[in-house]
Amino acid sequence: MLLHLVYSDPLSSPWLLLLIYGPPHANGRARFWKCLENLVNAFSSPWLVIWDFNCLYSNLDKKGGRYLNEGSTKSFSNFVHGTGPIDLGFIGSRFTWSNKREGLANIKELLDKAVCNQEWQCLFPKARVKHLIASTSNHAPIILDTHLDWFVRAKPFRFEAMWARDESSFGIVEKAWQGNVEGSQCFKLAREIQQTSEDLMVWNRNQFGYAKTKIKETEARIKEVQERAPTKENLELEATLYLELDEWLERVDLKWRQKSRELWIKEGDQNTRFFYLSTLVRRRRILIK
Repeated sequence: MLLHLVYSDPLSSPWLLLLIYGPPHANGRARFWKCLENLVNAFSSPWLVIWDFNCLYSNLDKKGGRYLNEGSTKSFSNFVHGTGPIDLGFIGSRFTWSNKREGLANIKELLDKAVCNQEWQCLFPKARVKHLIASTSNHAPIILDTHLDWFVRAKPFRFEAMWARDESSFGIVEKAWQGNVEGSQCFKLAREIQQTSEDLMVWNRNQFGYAKTKIKETEARIKEVQERAPTKENLELEATLYLELDEWLERVDLKWRQKSRELWIKEGDQNTRFFYLSTLVRRRRILIK
């Protein structure tokens, strides 16, 4: 067992990290878990325990083989009831160990866990454990991520003002509103708005493209043209690419101006960095911790 005192953000709140690897002998497991219980209960600050330990809490942590009896889980259960730890949960395959045998002889178990107290959970509310793929070992490696989003949230639709600088976007909107929708006026309105947003998202992904990618591609083309011989055709192509680059830079500026929700001089300020920082400040201000 390894003990580490970790200083993270904030530095004024150090926390205890306990790493456990390898099971003690059967006759020493009860003493080991009791010692661990006394240790974490005596520590008044946040603590986290990560173990690779040959011990299961219930039959839900096992697939195949014999069922667990009460005696084999009693010591670990006493530790759980005595400390009230919070299981961080996991992402990935449920089981972290397998005997890699065939058929009915195959056994899989969840041997690796990470538990903490309430104070540590408050320090890192988004912490989760990732179960990685075991390529050669019968044990799957795990990794602790202290800032992991547990749920994948659907991205809401937002109309980008820079889309209006591309004339093909008008055709997408017009086509969406020409659909034959039956029902009440409110239903027609809602359905046409929904269809417009769906068509614009497809158009943005397949035709309009992502601004950062377009800028990098255009800059690469300009560099390639500049390395050619300075013929009339190449100079005209270079000028055309510069106009295209300026257009994409203007679109990025318009994007951040829209996101910042600032209307300085009636959207006349060209300082993209100002609008970018305004967006970050607003996001931090509305973040729920």
